[in-house]
Amino acid sequence: MRFFTGVVQRYFCDEDNIQRALVVLLVMGSFGTCGVVTAKEVLTSEALPGAATDFIFSDDFERTNADSLGSEWVDCHTIAPDSYEPLGVYDGGVVVPDPYTRSGNYGVPPLQGPAKKGQIFPGIGCAYIDTVATTVSVKIVWSGNHGLQQGMPILHVEATPLLYITPSNPRFGFGAWISELAWTLPVVLVGYIGSPPEAFEVIASAVLPKHETGTSTEVELRAEEPGVVSLWVDGKQVMFDPGAVATINVDPTMINSTLHGIAVDAHYVAPQSNIPTVKGIEAVTIQNLD
Repeated sequence: MRFFTGVVQRYFCDEDNIQRALVVLLVMGSFGTCGVVTAKEVLTSEALPGAATDFIFSDDFERTNADSLGSEWVDCHTIAPDSYEPLGVYDGGVVVPDPYTRSGNYGVPPLQGPAKKGQIFPGIGCAYIDTVATTVSVKIVWSGNHGLQQGMPILHVEATPLLYITPSNPRFGFGAWISELAWTLPVVLVGYIGSPPEAFEVIASAVLPKHETGTSTEVELRAEEPGVVSLWVDGKQVMFDPGAVATINVDPTMINSTLHGIAVDAHYVAPQSNIPTVKGIEAVTIQNLD
């Protein structure tokens, strides 16, 4: 299945107040019952009066290679072109097809650690949809390419669900990036992507079990209360250091955002000519928890 969006709305729609169900399924288009509903309307409109709405969006990126994710997505590059590169599709996964669209002085490998003054990193992008919800689950299948290899090529690419995207806030969005660049075991770095991403901010971390690089991994961020987020890796909840904390509180100025999506960071890839073909995400599911 290439792309699916489903909405189930329960409401009273006849004069006898008989409860009926309307199921709207959009599969690379829009059609339904009781009138046509467009993808834009599903993603941005409020539920009908008296409605309880369950929303799920899924994309497995199984389509022709392209320099964009498609019209279902809003690419962060379109709203913050000086911060992010556009995302695209290659070989059934999310990539950064052009890692050099920003204005500035790009660094060259190796690019470990914070950016040097005046330097920017290539190959970082994000995209989102509007779920009209502040309680949400975003689950990705990350390609699992990580680890500190000796010599070229280095295929390390990080990816994350990205919650509470707030373009007006320099923290921009909340995520969890798995890495194994400087540790003997994988770690997950939790925090804010930053706009620009050289302002990446870590507020929590956790050590993960040993993972073979290149093995696909399911990563989920869940906010069952607005701004209170838990992390799940391959179906198991991750506890954050220090103190084995189960949830992280997101910046309260961001938690009213209903924009949620994904991010890919390929700036560690070397040689950088490989960035457009190193997949970061193989599938994503976004679901309202309201």
